Amino acid sequence: MKNIITYTENLKENKWGDFHFDLIKINTLPEFESLDGFDAMDIFSESIFKEIYNLTAKSTLKLLIITPDTTSEKAYGIAFLQDKEILTMEVEATPLFNQWFSSINDDASTPKVYTFTSNSSSSRSLFNNEKELTHKGMGEFICSQVPNSFIAEKLTKEKADFLTPFIQLNASDNFELIEQYFKALVKQNNLNVIEPKNNDAIYAEFENEAGFAFPAIIKSFLTLHNGVENTAFMGVQRILKEWRDWQSIYNEWTQEELFDTDNESNIKTVPMYVTPYWVPFFNLGGGNFIALDFAPNSQGTAGQVISFGADEQSAIYEAKTLSEFLKGFITADSSE
Repeated sequence: MKNIITYTENLKENKWGDFHFDLIKINTLPEFESLDGFDAMDIFSESIFKEIYNLTAKSTLKLLIITPDTTSEKAYGIAFLQDKEILTMEVEATPLFNQWFSSINDDASTPKVYTFTSNSSSSRSLFNNEKELTHKGMGEFICSQVPNSFIAEKLTKEKADFLTPFIQLNASDNFELIEQYFKALVKQNNLNVIEPKNNDAIYAEFENEAGFAFPAIIKSFLTLHNGVENTAFMGVQRILKEWRDWQSIYNEWTQEELFDTDNESNIKTVPMYVTPYWVPFFNLGGGNFIALDFAPNSQGTAGQVISFGADEQSAIYEAKTLSEFLKGFITADSSE
């Protein structure tokens, strides 16, 4: 098909006339029914995804439907497919398509771009410069919209370039103090400690995925426990799971998405939503954690204690060391 092309960075040089917008009829739309906007958008996008799969035998990662002018009923589609391929098309304005599209297009007088993925949908007005791009600089417009997976290597490099100057893996703490405060905390609250175990296999898993060794400070701490019942202290399996979950967010998001512009003046922690160098060990609940930080900002220290998670745009400094963090739990009587 002439209207399927392979993505390259040079594509941004292409103009409108370099693309083929063959007329395609969407045969997979069900009989129209009046639904709320979200349900209608789901059915609408899923139907087009099915039609595209029927035509190409490829899954759609992201779909754009563009109405670039108000002088006609034309709608153009750009589908980003697996294997870094792009399908460009004009959608045939059948009565059924128009019914479904009108149900989600609340203002047909405004040029818009609709964005659909497997788990999200959105719409916005085309910016003035984009109205020009969609006809004259279509390649530039398409390149600005590609899924992250199309430019994964570039995005990975951007994040690595930002973080590398901050990485400090060699952190230290006083294990005797860690042990003293932990045992005092257990005694003070009559806690049940889960017996520590040999974690070498899990540490190897972490190192294989992270590219650096499991932090020695947390290794030492895990010689005292493998979690503590009815507390926020996590065992090694949970630590690995939570680190993986946050690592997947770091991998999927761009540096721009991760960067907290409102907190870029922070001097102890880097203004990021998450980094692979934050290793959580304490579960605050609601997707929030306490972690040791091995990529501190200019006035932070390696192995400092931070909080981060779903409720924060970037990390918050909590304590200089794990021992200092644990000491904060101990009452005066218990520490004597």
